[in-house]
Amino acid sequence: MSLLRRAAKAVMWSGLFLLGFSQPASSQGGHQPRWLIEAPTAGMLPNRTLGLDVRFYGGDGMLAELAASVWGRVLVGTSFGGQGVLGRGDTAWNPSPGVSLRVRVLDETEGRPALAAGFRSQGFGRYDDGVDRYETKSLGVYGAFSKNYRHPLGQGGLHFGLNCSLEDGDGDGGLTFYLGVETDLGRRGWLALEHHFARNDGAVASGRGYLNAAIRWTVGGRLGLELDLRNLLENAGATGPDREVRVVYVAPM
Repeated sequence: MSLLRRAAKAVMWSGLFLLGFSQPASSQGGHQPRWLIEAPTAGMLPNRTLGLDVRFYGGDGMLAELAASVWGRVLVGTSFGGQGVLGRGDTAWNPSPGVSLRVRVLDETEGRPALAAGFRSQGFGRYDDGVDRYETKSLGVYGAFSKNYRHPLGQGGLHFGLNCSLEDGDGDGGLTFYLGVETDLGRRGWLALEHHFARNDGAVASGRGYLNAAIRWTVGGRLGLELDLRNLLENAGATGPDREVRVVYVAPM
């Protein structure tokens, strides 16, 4: 087992260990991560708040996304990026900006998870014009369930979702699902692990799905620096996981 796979396993067991000492919590504006790595949660930004995410991947790729909260129950966002943004040579921009929308349908209670429904057109990695898709397909239409728990180091959560991507030019569409776990590590640290079963990705996937992990350090409550390890199962012919750096910033409008 490679060092990176061991790191992902440590993330998973750390999260599950802490949740084992947890009590159910009703999240009404406290612990609400909007995303794990790619997987959406039912979390929202507070009302009239902006969230900026910038990802650096593949050596020279960059993707920036701006999201805004409306009434505390609706998130709207747009994203744009491409390959060759950094360094020399031509830039291969994504064919169009991504758009996203999320609506909080049900709030969380002690006995019930929160539910959000949404749409996201932005995929990840290089865009293949031949089959009109990203390396990792966009989510398309999705529903996300989230349940938060308190533990000695803060809070954590369990997340589940269903999605149907509109990127079906490869002849492989349909419904798929994902699972995720995340946890605080004190006031500044955060760990996450997610698994996408990728049932709609048989054209390039080998059937193992996509396992991703992340660790984040937060400064001042608004700025976060994150390391993402994507495709730890080396799906779709990959020879190793992708390492990405992500900067997250949240501020009132």
